[in-house]
Amino acid sequence: MPQLVYSTRLAQLCAATGVETVFIPEQLWDTSLTEAFDNAEGNIATADGIAEIAFNIVRTGIADGAVMAAAGYRHAGGPPAAVILDASVDFLTSLDKIGQAVRDKLSMVIILVQPDETFNGVNANWAGLITGVGAAAVPAGEAENISQAMVDVIDGLNKQLPSVLLVDPENLNTEITGEAEPAFDAPRTGAVPQTSQVVRAAKSLSQARWPLIIAGRGARHAKSAMVSLADTTGALLATSAGAHGLFEEQQFNIGILGKISTPTTAELARGADVIVVFGCALDDWTTRNGKLINPNAVIIQVDTSPWAVGRFSPVSQSLIADAEAVATSLEVETSKLINGTKLGYRTEQTVEQLESKYWNSRPIPEHQLREDTVDARAFLDRLEHVLPEQRTVIVDHSAQAGYATSYLRVLDHQGYMFFPNGAVVAGMGASIARDDRMIVVVTHQSGLMDSLSDFRASVDYLERGALVVFQQEAPVVELARYYGLPVHEITSLDQLNEDMFSSGVVVLAVQQH
Repeated sequence: MPQLVYSTRLAQLCAATGVETVFIPEQLWDTSLTEAFDNAEGNIATADGIAEIAFNIVRTGIADGAVMAAAGYRHAGGPPAAVILDASVDFLTSLDKIGQAVRDKLSMVIILVQPDETFNGVNANWAGLITGVGAAAVPAGEAENISQAMVDVIDGLNKQLPSVLLVDPENLNTEITGEAEPAFDAPRTGAVPQTSQVVRAAKSLSQARWPLIIAGRGARHAKSAMVSLADTTGALLATSAGAHGLFEEQQFNIGILGKISTPTTAELARGADVIVVFGCALDDWTTRNGKLINPNAVIIQVDTSPWAVGRFSPVSQSLIADAEAVATSLEVETSKLINGTKLGYRTEQTVEQLESKYWNSRPIPEHQLREDTVDARAFLDRLEHVLPEQRTVIVDHSAQAGYATSYLRVLDHQGYMFFPNGAVVAGMGASIARDDRMIVVVTHQSGLMDSLSDFRASVDYLERGALVVFQQEAPVVELARYYGLPVHEITSLDQLNEDMFSSGVVVLAVQQH
């Protein structure tokens, strides 16, 4: 009976962590590690029982594309994904993408095949580079210790971090003769807040006349607890851009707090006298340089990091703990202090105000519209009415994409993503995780060119999508046609209709002068 090979064991352990999809850049397609994942079979014990090993292997163009595709996949709600990278091939440029995944709290397993310490005349401290961007670095060590290394990887995943397993290429084909039994601590729950701090915050909330709860990307997992707290205290709900869509179905959701807030959102936010902030930095963009926050308001900031509290905006109280644990504890304490139902902001007047919380509810002033170009706001407003409701909207750093955040509605926080670049590739990953939703990527022609190396793979994996490209020159159209995609050069809003999005992938090239 043949001995178990290291690379095969690594694939088995990845399956045990819940990995179902593996993203692999082109330079690693024909390697023993890729072959191990491709041919992995059998069963593995998981937290949910016995699961069959059958990985979905996704082949991308470059390393950056593999990380971005995995980020889109995770953001859309897919289980932990694995990414295989070679440290000697473009890894330094991928560090920025890994850092973005850290900021977005998108956990994934990154298997990094590291070369000798010296390559191309450079001494590389791979673990130092990885921890420098905030990810978890886990040296795999000797072949017999691979199970212990995966325990450390899981610890990083539990902290919502990308976990990078540093693998020695000489071990990949090694036969494991005796695997060390891993040692691990008992599972830990989220940090629990101090009782005295909870009681103090509960008193402030119970006495508030106009309470507001703001959720950031660090609190997306605590949605139910925050909604219950808002119901108990009569609070309004809002999000930062990083958690856009989290409270979309809630009647008293006022939308995104930030520089793109509508006048209605801004007015309601400024009226709040007690604000509880969960997992949100409250930076200048979110507060519109402080103009969206009442200077006399009591601000209670909740975050797992003490360094985040008061970093951008002064706060009155702080709770260094998990958002879900705090929201649950606050609801228990405020319920003791509130007699009956507390209205707070929950009035018919507020309901009427919230009818205009979206930019779509406000006509664009005639004097701002030009006859010689398609206005991005008018185009996106029209697009909102012809797109299917089941959609995932992905935008990048372009100005037009900012309008998309304001004008295109989303179903929930998994239905909206912002990435500084690589939006097209992230859309590919999102479509794999949620094939029931149409992918809508809004970018500028420069954003499309940034994804050129992975454009072919993105098109292959996207079964249904719309690439909205605001362009100034013809190459975007020619590129899309080269790959066989139907292209509509939009010069009039009348061209948009529901039939465009019935199947396949379509490119909307919006002419800008």
